[in-house]
Formats: sequence, C-alpha cells, structure tokens
Amino acid sequence: MGDLERPSGSRLVLHDHAEHPLTVRDLARLHLPSVQLAYLSACGTVRTSPELADEAVHIVSALQIAGFSHVVGSLWHVDDTIGASVAQGVYESLGTGDGALDVDRTAEALHSTVCALRDTYPQTPSLWACQVHAGP
Repeated sequence: MGDLERPSGSRLVLHDHAEHPLTVRDLARLHLPSVQLAYLSACGTVRTSPELADEAVHIVSALQIAGFSHVVGSLWHVDDTIGASVAQGVYESLGTGDGALDVDRTAEALHSTVCALRDTYPQTPSLWACQVHAGP
C-alpha cells in the first residue's frame, strides 16, 4: 500500500498489516545477504507522488537495499488474471528443470512474458506494460 505523502511509510499489506505494518523503512533496514528474487504482483509497488518522482523511495527499492538482487514490481494496478499469467510466465522461464530458478535471467524472463502479452493484447498496453524489473 503506497503512502504518497510519506513514501517511507508505504507498506506491504500482510495478514497483520494493521497491527504490525511492514514499511519501506522497515524493509530497507533489513540485511538479507542470501536473498535473490522478490516478485511483487500488486498495485503500484514502484509508485511515488509527483513531488517525489525523481526519488526512488518505494517498496521495490527498499527490497533492493535489503539485499534482493532482482525485484519485479508494478507501476499501477495489475489485472488479477494478467498478473497471474505474468507471474506464471516469469517463473516458468526461470525454471532450470531441476526445481531451481535461474534468477539471473529475471529481466529476460519478464521481458519475454510481457512481449507475449503485448502480442495477445496489442491495443491494451494498460494490461501488460506495468511490470518492471529492478536489478542487474
């Protein structure tokens, strides 16, 4: 859930978010050296206010600061069916066949998945153009 007035107060909406919010500030303070991929299929995980458009204070950047080398987020609301399709396509592309994931291919996997959706819905970029990858 984005907080456009206080971006560091933006938070993940988890089961106990009302009592114990997990904010951008909390995430950025974590040190998780062995994590590799965070996939956020949610509304506006990279969104900030117009006044702070040149600052990268959002959940995606906080997860990168915490240690995730690859983070997939969204710029705006994700249609549930499309969001599930993108996640499935990305994870299938990352699979190595032995149950592991080749996360170094995350950007490529997201790109090819989004291109396939673009080909299916060429007149509706609002369905497929919101996913972004942050990382190498």
